[in-house]
Amino acid sequence: LIETKNRAIELSKRLEEELKVDMPVRIHWTGCPNSCGQAQVADIGLMGGPARVEKEIDGKVKKVAVEGVNIFLGGKVGEDPFLGEVYKKGVPADYKYLIPVMKDILKEKFGAMEK
Repeated sequence: LIETKNRAIELSKRLEEELKVDMPVRIHWTGCPNSCGQAQVADIGLMGGPARVEKEIDGKVKKVAVEGVNIFLGGKVGEDPFLGEVYKKGVPADYKYLIPVMKDILKEKFGAMEK
């Protein structure tokens, strides 16, 4: 459903510019529900899915479909593997929406600090 490689690189770059995280955080991306990128076993998993944003069309504000992600938290591989749980669904993949959500997660769950 969504392109992931370029987004993953750009998102990581932007987050690293703004935040300091003193621990490794595994972020997995997968473009669709087939989960080739194994988003459910990552510390933070981003799975392509539908999202909606408000947009003005013909003078009226309407919700329109856009590329988005469902975010999973808490997955684990190795001994005692665990599938992460859905944290938030339908987050637009546009950085304007995604970066604030990711920053909040990294601060709240992984102790990240603003640079």
